[in-house]
Amino acid sequence: MESVDNMQEKLEELSLEANVACPVDPFEKMRKAFEEFKAYFKKEKELFDALAQSQHPKWMIIACSDSRVDPALVLGLELGEAFILRNIASLIPPHSKQSGHKSGASAIEYAVEHLKVEHIMIVGHSRCGGIKALLEMKEDGSNRFSEYIEDWIQIAQPASEIAKAKVPHDSPFEELWTCCVKESVNLSLRNCMSYPFVKIPMEKGLLTLHGAYFDFVNGAFDVWKLKCKIDEHQSL
Repeated sequence: MESVDNMQEKLEELSLEANVACPVDPFEKMRKAFEEFKAYFKKEKELFDALAQSQHPKWMIIACSDSRVDPALVLGLELGEAFILRNIASLIPPHSKQSGHKSGASAIEYAVEHLKVEHIMIVGHSRCGGIKALLEMKEDGSNRFSEYIEDWIQIAQPASEIAKAKVPHDSPFEELWTCCVKESVNLSLRNCMSYPFVKIPMEKGLLTLHGAYFDFVNGAFDVWKLKCKIDEHQSL
């Protein structure tokens, strides 16, 4: 028969193993992170005093809501450096006063007309779930899976058609998927141009539009510019 001491040692070992296996409490992680931020806040008092008065970002970044592609983290952006809009698949609908999609338009209008940003970058990314859903949608709507998502991602339907025309039918799905993400960025860039408050400062040379593709599978980030047409792109 085991002694009480031996049983106690085994229980302690099991307890330690359980603690290792259990994930960190998310609220505790946030609390610790904010404690670190408070130290940074005190250290950078001059910066935060200036931010308390106003913001003057040079960039507006439009990115996907995907948890794997935080643009501030990926691009090393500090507070006050970029005005950021995130949504499913980084989409911008075309200009329309009748459209129900006014969130993106209002954010862009504020960034351009009030914050006077000099650059807008739209960032697509590898393995985007919104674009995958778009590619898998049936024309007759027989495989609808949500109340709102389909209506939103159909903004990128022209990009899907372009990608399917470009990529050979016998190519791996991932190739079509990647192409469609990039074409959806190009489409959203063109849609941005349909807003007068974007087109006019672009024509005056006060605003530049950029497309980007973040490949978190291979650790790459491609960027290209839009003036009045899509130019050749480069890799960072």
